[in-house]
Amino acid sequence: MSVVDLPPGIGLVGTPLGIFRAPHRARRLATISLVSVVILGGITWAFVSRHPYRWHASTQFVLPIAFAAFSALGFAVRRARVAITRDGVRWGWEALAFTQEASRIVTAHVYRDGIALEAKRGSRWFLAARDWDRFDALVRQLRRTELPLAEHAGTAPLRMRLQSYGKFLDGLLVLSIVGALAVMLWAA
Repeated sequence: MSVVDLPPGIGLVGTPLGIFRAPHRARRLATISLVSVVILGGITWAFVSRHPYRWHASTQFVLPIAFAAFSALGFAVRRARVAITRDGVRWGWEALAFTQEASRIVTAHVYRDGIALEAKRGSRWFLAARDWDRFDALVRQLRRTELPLAEHAGTAPLRMRLQSYGKFLDGLLVLSIVGALAVMLWAA
């Protein structure tokens, strides 16, 4: 006997057919970025604390916080997962997730470089192939959900590919490392 009885579809999410993560290389870059930016920021603050009344001390104090925020965002996004269930598609973490419910999905457009989930209302939700490990398995599990699929031979249209965050996020993480190093050298 259970303590709480819930009707199907209310409160509990379905058993995932597949859970997919960001590629290992992208997760490693996010971790390296966060660790290095925090260490470089600490060194920068040590330099700034020796001479707190320099002309640019306030800028040198605040910039490491901004770089750490960018790196923390990248770290969090790269730790998110996509779960394919019969109830729909979930993106997020265990504590917080965003769901595109199966009842709201009109068509799942499958392209060579991603999947666009078209909802009854709102815009399409694009999952880029380069942002998720084992993309071929993700497509297979999406077929198992019995959602209406539309297969397209080419790549996704540009307006959908712009929703992909992979290359931009990786560039932001690398620039955060470079920026934190430059601010540390400036403060030294």
